[in-house]
Amino acid sequence: MDNERFLDIVRSKYIENGIMSVDKEKCTQCGLCIKNCPFKCWEMGADDYPKLKDVYDCFSCSNCMVACPVDAVSMVQSYKVTGGFWQTSPEPLEYRTPYAPLDADGNPDEYNPIEEAVLERRSVRNFKETPVPESIIRRVLDAGRFAPSAGNCQPWKFIVITNKETIRKMDEATAKTIGQVYAMYSDDALVQNLKPMAEAGPGGLDRRVASGGMGSVSRGLLPASLGAPCVIILLGDKRSIGSMEMNIGICGQNMNLVANSLGVKACWVGFLISGFNAVASQFDIGSNWQPVTTLVLGYPAFKQEGMVAREYRPVQWLKEGADRVEID
Repeated sequence: MDNERFLDIVRSKYIENGIMSVDKEKCTQCGLCIKNCPFKCWEMGADDYPKLKDVYDCFSCSNCMVACPVDAVSMVQSYKVTGGFWQTSPEPLEYRTPYAPLDADGNPDEYNPIEEAVLERRSVRNFKETPVPESIIRRVLDAGRFAPSAGNCQPWKFIVITNKETIRKMDEATAKTIGQVYAMYSDDALVQNLKPMAEAGPGGLDRRVASGGMGSVSRGLLPASLGAPCVIILLGDKRSIGSMEMNIGICGQNMNLVANSLGVKACWVGFLISGFNAVASQFDIGSNWQPVTTLVLGYPAFKQEGMVAREYRPVQWLKEGADRVEID
């Protein structure tokens, strides 16, 4: 990878942050938008109303919007990249809410419970200290165990950690490991050390991860476990039929949705795998198994879910009887 391309990956000149706004006539100054921003873009202004910081990274996740109890937060501009390696395509992307539900005959309908669960689900990052009962955790595990898999190979197993000291050690180890990457990413000279990472898979250097996620954990703005009382490690069998990661993703999403249905909320936290490695020796993992990702579970400290607009990329349709592709 030549240096010009590498620098376009780690020092893009074309990124435009999301811009959020607060309607002061509606705002109750509760501060939940500030608490629910994973990248800490917000602060309380001198007039005691939330405002975006002078320097911030907003990636249009809408967490501030769903937490607001009076719909006072709105999106003025979504995160976009207007050129270079990370260019949004097409640019700018339109943000759309889901289509209004119609039945098989095209008549107005209602969302069914499964649709509502999918459309309203969001990653929760603010938890109560209340432990999650083992009976509830087992139901979440069963949801993963009964997921579909390629060839019915069922290439997963789970490690459940509710021990606070072990979770603390994982948080510390994660912060140390990704802190080293973040330190290199943030330094114009040291960033060259990340070129092998960019060549292997540049996604880890997307600003939303490198500056947002890694930055928040490295700067101590939030622990990698998000303060959740339960951490579940999802391990994949390296002998898996098809993609191990795909199978684990299907399994984990089952767990995520069922957790939400039981009043427990969840968040994917891939960073915690690096922290798990620091405590893995006390578990019997087996040579054919690999930690793939983690889910953290807990009871939400406040409402953090709801239906919001999402990026919409044009869909190509080739319909029966058509002689050309339609773009929707």
